[in-house]
Amino acid sequence: MAQHSASTAGGGAAQIRGWCDRAKMPGKHPDLSDPAAILIASGFLSDQARAVLVRRSTAGLPVPAIGGFGELRRLQREIGQLEDQLRNPRLPKVAAIIVKSRAVALGRRRDSARNLVTASKPVFAGSVRGIRRERREGLHLDISERERLFNGLLFTPAPNSLDGNYLRRAGAMAASTAAGVIGQLSDGRSRAGQWVADKAAVIDGSDVEGTSTAKFVDGYETMLYIAGNAYDRIVRSAAWRSDHFAVQRSQINVHAELAEIAADVINLRTVRIELDRVRIVADSDARLAEQLRSREAELRPVWSQLIDRVGALWDVADAVAAAAQELQILDQVNYAGTIDLRIDQLIARSGEREMSAENTRRLSEQLGAGRSHLRDYRNILQGNVTGILGEPAENPVPPAPARSRPQLSKETEG
Repeated sequence: MAQHSASTAGGGAAQIRGWCDRAKMPGKHPDLSDPAAILIASGFLSDQARAVLVRRSTAGLPVPAIGGFGELRRLQREIGQLEDQLRNPRLPKVAAIIVKSRAVALGRRRDSARNLVTASKPVFAGSVRGIRRERREGLHLDISERERLFNGLLFTPAPNSLDGNYLRRAGAMAASTAAGVIGQLSDGRSRAGQWVADKAAVIDGSDVEGTSTAKFVDGYETMLYIAGNAYDRIVRSAAWRSDHFAVQRSQINVHAELAEIAADVINLRTVRIELDRVRIVADSDARLAEQLRSREAELRPVWSQLIDRVGALWDVADAVAAAAQELQILDQVNYAGTIDLRIDQLIARSGEREMSAENTRRLSEQLGAGRSHLRDYRNILQGNVTGILGEPAENPVPPAPARSRPQLSKETEG
C-alpha cells in the first residue's frame, strides 16, 4: 500500500478534492477489501437493509465475500465491452462466435459470484428457525435485497477498472484464434481480417500515464474508493483494535460511517444524472432552466460536505497509521528495557548456580562411594543364594571364621 500520510499532509480535504476533480490518485493502490466493498454497495439498498449490513459488520459477523470484488468490477467491465462488440453489425461472424464464447465463459464466472452472495448459507441463516432468529435480531437480509446488493457490487470502486489489460488479454485470445480460422478461409483481406488488424492495434496500445496512477470513472467513484481505502486502513490496524483506542472506538462506528458516505455519494450521483437528462429539455424552456440552475446551486454544498466527511475519515486513518508506528517504536523500547532486567536477574542468580554446582558435585562423590558398598552386598547375597540352591558359586564368598566353642569342664561332661 502506498504511503498516504505524506501525500495528505497539509490538508486532507483539499487533497481529496483534487483527486476527485481529476478522478485519479497518484501511486499504486490496492483493491478494497470485501467488507469495505459490501458497505459501499449497501448504499444502493434501502435504509433498513443497509442497517442490517452495518449491524453485522459492527458485531463482527460474516458478510458475503468472494475474495475480491474489485476483480468482479473488472469482470463486469469486460463483459460489457464484449457485449458492445457483439452489438456491432460490422462484426464478422467468425469473430462474433469467438467473442460470444468469451462472454459466455465470463458470464458463468459472474453467476458463480452471484450465488456466493445471494445464496451464501454460511453467512445468512437458511433454516426457518435461523431466519426468524436473525430477523428478530435485525441481522437477516432477504433474497431480493441480496440481489440488489450483488448488482451494487458490480460497480465496486476499483483502481484502473477502465484499464485495457483485461480487454487486451481477451482480445489477444480472440484475435489469435480468429486469425488462425480466417487464414484457413480467406487471404486475410476480408472484413474479418480487417477486424483482426483493428483488434491487434488496440491490443498493442499502451497506457499513456503508465501504471503509477490509479484512475477511476468519475469523481464520485474516486470519493467512494478513498472512503473505502480509509476504512480498510483503520479496521485492519492492530493499533486501532488495541486498548489504546478503546475510547475512540466507542465514539465512532467506522462501519456506519462508510455506509452512510456511500449512500450519500450514490444518491448524489443519481440526482446529478437525472439533472443532466432534464437539462436537455430545459434548453428549450427558460423557466425550467432557471429552476434547474437553482437546484444545482443547492447541491454544491452537499459535495463539499461529503469531501469534508471523507477527508475527516482519511485523517483518522492517517492518525491510526502514525500511532501504529509509534506503538512499534514503544514496543522496541520496552523490549530493550526487558533485556537489562533479564541480565540483572541472571547476574543475581550467580550464587545459586555456584551452590547448586557444589551440591551436585558432593552428591556425585557420595554416589561413587555407595557404588562400592553395593557391590560388596551383592556378592554376599549371591553367596547366600548359592548356598540355598546347593550350587557352586562362580565367585565363592569366603566363609566367615568359625567361632571357638567354649571348653566344658569334665564335671559338666559327666
